[in-house]
Amino acid sequence: MKYLDFLWALDLLHRYCPKYHSNEIFVLADDILQWINNELPEDSSKVAYLKSCFNSPREAMTILWKEIMLLADSLGSSRFN
Repeated sequence: MKYLDFLWALDLLHRYCPKYHSNEIFVLADDILQWINNELPEDSSKVAYLKSCFNSPREAMTILWKEIMLLADSLGSSRFN
């Protein structure tokens, strides 16, 4: 997975599926990106939650990417293949 493809997929969903923009997937994506970039304090509730759900930032990103791919498939997009 390329980081730019990930951002592109989020932007695509935002533009063409506005109902997903306020969805939890975008909040989770933002939290995971902050976790990857070490922008969250280690003692924050977000980090505690993410660590309780995922073993690593990489695993979190992989699972999120799969979820985005499922959403993209529902749009009929062939850009991701």
